[in-house]
Order: sequence, then structure tokens, then C-alpha cells
Amino acid sequence: AFELPGVVVTASRSAARPGDTPASVAVLSDSAIQRRSVVTVEDALPFVPGVIINSGQLDIRGATGLARGVGSRVLMLLDGHRVLAGADGSINYDLLPVLDIDRIELVKGPLSTLYGSNALGGVVNLITKSIPERPTTAIKTHLGIYDPPMLFRFTDETLSLQGVDIQHARRLGAVGAQLAAGRKTSDGFHQNGDYSRWFLRGKLVLPVTSPTAWEVYAVWAREDHGEFVTWRASDRPYDVDPPEAVGDWVRSDKLNVGATVTPVATQSLLIRLRPHLQRNAVQNYYHDNQNFHRTTRLGLDAQASFNPFSGHAVTAGTEAIWTGVRSNFLGTPDLYDLAAFVQDEIALSDHVRTSFGVRLDRRAAEGSADEFAVSPKVGLVYAPSAQTSLRVSFARGYRAPSAVEQFVSTTLFNFRVIPNPALQGETSWGGEIGVTTAVSGRLTLDAALFHSEFVDLIEPTPVPGQLFTFQFGNVARARVRGLDLGTEVGVVPDRLSFAVTYTLLDTRDRRSGEHLPYRSAHNLTATLDGGLVAVDLRYRSRVQRVLVYPLDDRGAITLVDLRLGYRLASLDLQAKIANLFQEKYADVQERNPGAPRSVLLTLVQRF
Repeated sequence: AFELPGVVVTASRSAARPGDTPASVAVLSDSAIQRRSVVTVEDALPFVPGVIINSGQLDIRGATGLARGVGSRVLMLLDGHRVLAGADGSINYDLLPVLDIDRIELVKGPLSTLYGSNALGGVVNLITKSIPERPTTAIKTHLGIYDPPMLFRFTDETLSLQGVDIQHARRLGAVGAQLAAGRKTSDGFHQNGDYSRWFLRGKLVLPVTSPTAWEVYAVWAREDHGEFVTWRASDRPYDVDPPEAVGDWVRSDKLNVGATVTPVATQSLLIRLRPHLQRNAVQNYYHDNQNFHRTTRLGLDAQASFNPFSGHAVTAGTEAIWTGVRSNFLGTPDLYDLAAFVQDEIALSDHVRTSFGVRLDRRAAEGSADEFAVSPKVGLVYAPSAQTSLRVSFARGYRAPSAVEQFVSTTLFNFRVIPNPALQGETSWGGEIGVTTAVSGRLTLDAALFHSEFVDLIEPTPVPGQLFTFQFGNVARARVRGLDLGTEVGVVPDRLSFAVTYTLLDTRDRRSGEHLPYRSAHNLTATLDGGLVAVDLRYRSRVQRVLVYPLDDRGAITLVDLRLGYRLASLDLQAKIANLFQEKYADVQERNPGAPRSVLLTLVQRF
């Protein structure tokens, strides 16, 4: 009735069934992503249990909320390689291919023991396809229009979005090769909402038939997009404020080159190296500033996995990263990250597995003291049957401050922001108890109770004695606990399925006793999929606290999407009406409008 995940590699850095790991794991298959008619990878993530999108930012189990300027508390990987911007630590969605997705593995909770910085709330790993035996070409095109309410339109012109992605893969003897290119443009649905994106990606695999083949890839993206900070008025939500900001835009050039090299692969020992190079260039074209930054990041992840005896697996490794920044508002700092980690997994019996691990991270940055972070974890899995497993885990998370947070020196909207070289990283302690079960391929259920304590969270804070002056500081302590649940039922085999996800968040600012900002207590999605017709529901309760305009009206958000799809041989034709009932809402952040109703047509041809 629906697909069940088989083997995952992200939760333990080695192949394992989802039920054999003590962490909560969700898997999105290629077909599940394509059925949702998504244009970018981030569009597919809101229907994963525990995942919440806040004004475009990825949040897992309330770890992030909404924090513009603060780096991501979720680590994004592309085939195991980091895909975070070098300067601000944000997710580079532009570098993620849509047509080449085999599956997306999402691990929830602190995972810094294996992945280090930024894995405070979880890890998302996009895994690409293998090179097929026969030459294969895929073309994906989309065309859509926005339908903003007549009362709030800022232009009489039609607002559209369109794009095309082309990918070709073939084998040339022992070498597998793939080349992809893409172009997307949009007028946006509000002023300064326009964007233009170019995308190129190449991949080589050698030898293509080996499960431990060496792989090299390069991906480049350029994006020009407008900047929208806040609306002009509640009755003009699609107009940007101030008026002179109309036309402000940003250019981003991103290059990522990486490789996965396996010099040793035997039944008892696997050694894998992942070198990577990333170059980011960002230039503002604003009415009041021309800020820019250029970052270069060089890194190497080395991992060894071996089995000293049956039922015993050890994974150990090291990671080294250098980040160089050149900027008119960040200066020219160099940042150095060095880490070592080890994890031991033991099968105590056919039904019980344990895992222990620890990682040591060292961060060095010019003008600041060296920082050390120790991230241990312990986990236990009990599987009374092949269909059911119970899990418990406890781990520490860590995120080093980004260059922007530590060294920014600029003026924004008449507020001065100054550097804080003494800024230290964020940490968390988190635990969960969960269960996963599947019944005859007709029912799946995954549920977990979780609790996290966050220390030294980074936030913008006023500088004492200096009026209208701010800097990033370690100012927050917080608690987040709750429940996430996901279930899918095959109502009519191969014809009709029903899926529900629910996340309950109980948050507390330890300083003030208030709720954490930009979190909703209740977050729910539901999908009724009949193959040709599907309906999606997204609901989140009223955000309990905001920071900038607390007196603004705000309420619950309920969005309904309608999807139609038809498949003829190798041709997929899809239509999607998003925000079907034209709900007007702020997109979590005050005075930022949510997307109005839109219609999107998507055509995918494979041959």
C-alpha cells in the first residue's frame, strides 16, 4: 500500500535498519517526494514527523524556532558532505538536486557525537541515485501562477514561477557519469519576492558496479533574489517596507566540490574519506548598503568502520575544517575546526542492541579563545519482533558560532551590530523514548517522547550602555519537551493511503519562564492519497510568543493543498493547488505574509 524504508546510513554512519538504531529516523523516498510535486527539497520536509518550517527555516522538534542571522541548528548533508554556508552556517538549499534524489534520511535529536557542530536538533542527509545500467535522461518542467487576493495586490501583472531541470546519466565502461542542469525563475507573490536560479551538477563514479565505488561530484548554483524584511501595513501585506527598499536584491554564487573515497573495503574493515571544497560569494545590492562576503571552506572527514567480532561494530574517525572569510562587514577571520569521534555498537542478543559514543570538537578563531566541546551519547534498542522495536537514547548536542555571529560589524535599520569575539558555542542535552512498528505493510507507526535542555543559546542582545547597539551573545537557557508521532495506513492496498504526523511542543525560556518564541504547541499534517487525487492538510496552533511585534493579531494556521496526478508510461503529469481556501496569515514571523493560493503544473519525462 505504501513504501517502507529499508536500510539507512545516517543514524550510525553505517548501513542499518531504521528499527535497529536508538535514534528517531524518518525516510522520504524519491517517489514520495515526486508525488508531492515539489520544486525544491525543502518543500517536501514539512510532512515528516517532528519537522516544522518557520518562514523558510528548518526546525526539528522546536530546537530552532525562528532566528534570522543565527546559523542552522539542523545539519544538512549531501551524500554525507556538509551543505551549510561557510559564513552564516545556513542551509544551502540551492546546492541540493531535485531530480537525483534516491531518498532523504532525517535523524531527529542531538547527533553531534557523529557529526559535530550544527547537529543540535538533528541531521538531514540527501542521498543521490546510483548510475543506472542504461543511459537515462530525465526532464522536469514546472509552471505556476500566484493568485493573491485582489484586495492586497501590489501589481496588475500576472505573478508566475517556472523552471526546468535536465539530467542525463550513463555508464562509460567502468565509469559512471551524470550531468544535470537547472533554471528556475519567479516573480514571487510580494514585492522583492522575485528570484532567478541557475544550477549545474556533475558526478563521476568508479568503478560504477562496486558498492564501495569512489565518487567525485561538483555542484554550482547562482541565485539572485529580492529582500523582504517586513510588510508596509496589515492592509498592504505584499508591499515591502520601507518604500525605498523596493528593488533591493542579493546575488549568491555557490560552488561545492567533494569526493567519497574508499581505499580499504573488506568484510571486517572499511575506511572512507570525504574531502570537500566549498566557495560562497554573497553580494548585497541594497538601497543603503553594498555588503559582501566571500568564504572558502576546506574539509576532510575520515571514517573507519570495523567488526572485531560478530555482533560488534566500531566506527571511529576524525574531521578537520578550515574556513576563511573575506568581507567588508566581517573582516578577514580564519576559523579552524578539528574533531575526533568513536562509536561502539554491540548486539547483546537477537533482540537487544546498545550503542555508546563520544566526540571531541575543538574550535579556534582569530581573536577568540579556543573552545572544546565533548558530545557523548548512549542508546538502547529492544526489538521483541521483526516488526516492532523500542528505543531509548541520551546525547549531547553542540553548535559552534558562525563567522557572522562572532564577527559581524554593520548597521541595519538604524541599529548598530558589533562583533563579539568571545562568543562561545551552544550546547544541549537531549533524551527520547520511542517505538517503531509495522504491520504487514499496511500500517506503520513511529512515536517518541523527547526532552532537551539547551544552554548558552545564541541570540542578538543589547550591549549595556550603548543605545541602539546589539551583538550576538550566549544569553538563553531553554527547555523543549514533547511528542512527535507519524503513522500511515494503507486503507485500500495500492489505491488509497492515509498519513498523519503530529508534534506537540512544550517549551520554556529558563530565564523568564515564558514560552520560547516562534513555536506552536500543536503541529499537525495529514495526507489522503488516492493516487490520482490527494489532499494535504497543514495545521499549526497560534504561536505562543513572538519577539518584535507582540501586539499584532495572530492565530492558528490551517492550509489545504489539492494534488492531481496522472502517469502514462514514463510521463508524469501533476497539478497542485496550494492554499486552496486562500487563507491569509503571517508566515510565523510577524509582518511577513504567507503564500497566497497558487496553481502549479509539473511534468516529468524519463527516457
